[in-house]
Amino acid sequence: MKIENTRHLSGMKCLLLASAILSFGILPAANAAIIYSGLQNIAIPTTFDGVYINIDNAATSSTTITGWDINPFFGGAGIANSAAFQPARTGTANDDPVLNFAAGDLISSTLNFSSGFGGSGDPVSYLGNSPGQFAVGQEGYLGFRFTTDSSDGPYFGWMRVLFTADSPGGMIKDWSYDNTGAAITIPAAATPEPSRGLLLLLGCLTACFRRRR
Repeated sequence: MKIENTRHLSGMKCLLLASAILSFGILPAANAAIIYSGLQNIAIPTTFDGVYINIDNAATSSTTITGWDINPFFGGAGIANSAAFQPARTGTANDDPVLNFAAGDLISSTLNFSSGFGGSGDPVSYLGNSPGQFAVGQEGYLGFRFTTDSSDGPYFGWMRVLFTADSPGGMIKDWSYDNTGAAITIPAAATPEPSRGLLLLLGCLTACFRRRR
């Protein structure tokens, strides 16, 4: 009986500790700082319509939808963007080639962004093996600046992509942005690392449950 009471008290302590961590803000708020889409793996059709994507809510469609941000088509050999979503380019014209970035690169206001609706221009200009180009069939990163459906922003972010030259296999894998308006660095791993608070919470709960055994 005494052992069961001890286990019950240990369980209560674990719950109280978890509650304290959450209450005092050791874990980041869901609506603060880095926003990550989760792995999406959205296929890019080899059609002129392609796929329309709203990065606020990850909604997709083969036709225009409210709040769409980016519209890759022909497997990624073509890209259209809304006025709210501006990919980083070689220049400031809305059809200048989009740029490919790598892990460790900083996406910020120092890059070139256009305004209004835009396109990717000639696919030969951004698909290839030269610096800043997207190698066909290999992962790369778009850098972007965008405003949300509720007109918040502008925010800076990255989008992990795989483009083809009008063949199957093109994909939008995931994306992330900082909703404070700060610059964002593309991480070495595509998925943002867990916060220190989350790791602390998991560690405490693991220790508690080990004691209860």
